[in-house]
Amino acid sequence: MRFFRRLFVLGFCFLPFSCLQAETGDENATAQKIDRLVRQLNDDHAARRDEAEQSLLKLAPTGSAEQCDDFLELLPSPIEGMPAEVRLRLARLRKQIETEQSSRVLAASRLTLSAQGMELGELFEKIHAQTGNRLTDHREQFGQDATPRPVTIDLTDEPFWPALDKILDATNMTVYPFSEEETLAIIDREQGALPRAEGASYAGPFRIQAVNVVARRDLRSPAQQGTRVEFEIAWEPRLRPIALSQPIESLEITADDGTRIAPTNTQTVLNVEVQSGSHATELTIPLVLPPRSVSKLASFHGTMSALVPGRLVEFKFHNLDKPKGTTQSRGGVTVELRGVRKNQELWEVHMRLKVESAETGLESHRGWVFSNRTYLLNKQGELIDHAGFETTMQSKSEVGLAYFFDLPDGDLSQYTWVYRTPAAIVRMPVEYTLKDIPLP
Repeated sequence: MRFFRRLFVLGFCFLPFSCLQAETGDENATAQKIDRLVRQLNDDHAARRDEAEQSLLKLAPTGSAEQCDDFLELLPSPIEGMPAEVRLRLARLRKQIETEQSSRVLAASRLTLSAQGMELGELFEKIHAQTGNRLTDHREQFGQDATPRPVTIDLTDEPFWPALDKILDATNMTVYPFSEEETLAIIDREQGALPRAEGASYAGPFRIQAVNVVARRDLRSPAQQGTRVEFEIAWEPRLRPIALSQPIESLEITADDGTRIAPTNTQTVLNVEVQSGSHATELTIPLVLPPRSVSKLASFHGTMSALVPGRLVEFKFHNLDKPKGTTQSRGGVTVELRGVRKNQELWEVHMRLKVESAETGLESHRGWVFSNRTYLLNKQGELIDHAGFETTMQSKSEVGLAYFFDLPDGDLSQYTWVYRTPAAIVRMPVEYTLKDIPLP
């Protein structure tokens, strides 16, 4: 049996790399190393198997996401028929490599900038170049005075949110996070508004701030009294969180007299599904009504859980007149173009999306899939958005959709189907602490 298993792994490993014989240099050398180490995953000795797994992990690139994808394309996927030991180690390797890549992507962007009277447009371009975050001056859309506003500021290797808050405080501006665009809208702040840098908590690419406190005392039903603290949770616009969860048990709230303030919600977890096109969401946490002697919450500490894609990936499918069964995979996501057909005046693009992750979000949070951007692109570079869609199937890790397009002509060979989706979905902790929240 051991001999048969070795033959199987040898044969399996040979197939993915036979196409690499024409390659030269580093790529071919990497393929040969992967080939050798995958065979070693089925060695008779556990120490040799452990050594091969660690060597494959060290071989994975730590640079761009594209390099990581290329490596994972060379690494065989665990499939039925492989020895159980090999399947286990390959699955563990892929998950660890994707998680580490996502962790790098999900760290806070950093900004170094020296601006002396720099115009907003140029400033926003420099921020985008360094962080991947797009910002847009939306003063005109809000009916505000959009005359040039020069910025003078010096920043050295600062996280995105603290850096942006300093810039906005220096220019008396703020953000409007619900523009329904891929950019973060920047507008003038209301007169008398407090500086943004005061009262905010920063956690990686997230920014948490208490924005409202409401105390209620019901004179006819004292049991209904309580306090609600409303938070705004914002994230860097390059991200696209799927959902946020706040476990009640993680909250530690202390009043200014040292007493503990307890939440009143009977749920164990408060869940928030992120709306498409937004760069922030709101979370309300109900508390018991503190005594009148308490003037503020001295400390409000908690840890949320965020379901976040490591990045967005884009798939392009050509030859739409012969598309059946065409698949592409990147970042733990597989997109299959199952067929294109005409139904009366509309063309239907049938596809399936499969997420190879324990944190797909497909069971309880489906909105992110339905918000994915997709369109047809002609040879002149013109985009044709879909005219609607319908769900054709859904399982724990897979969803099928049919997109409808109204085309000016019926020559499919002139079009490319483009599909953008989150990839490498992970669940990350967001730990925050807010100080001195005043009570009404």
